Amino acid sequence: MKISLVLLLFISACAPKINFIGNQFAPTQNVDLYFDHKDIEKEYKVMGFMQNEGREFANDPEKIKEALIAEAKRRGADAILFGDGYQELVNSSDAIGFGSQSGGGNLFGTGSSWNNHVKVFKVKLIKYQ
Repeated sequence: MKISLVLLLFISACAPKINFIGNQFAPTQNVDLYFDHKDIEKEYKVMGFMQNEGREFANDPEKIKEALIAEAKRRGADAILFGDGYQELVNSSDAIGFGSQSGGGNLFGTGSSWNNHVKVFKVKLIKYQ
């Protein structure tokens, strides 16, 4: 039982968490992906903005993209504009951590810190007119 609970918590920590602000419509089945606004040939409006949280365990760009697409479908978007790329943030923690170690301390002692490089994608949700 305890192992199942720990496994469930670990798996949920690995899933990208998506933040959304904007208008919502009926769910859609397909979402087009754009990386430059000039490539969008249809009339559209921006219906909202999304970004993933910078979390160490949910840092795979492909999984983040899949989570953004799933959320866009749920919110009723017709497309996602990834026009601004992503921002890489460095989260630091003391003692036990994940990522690259800096400082002269040991794993459990003082003087150690861990730098976690996380990717945060900020995207626009598009609704065709």
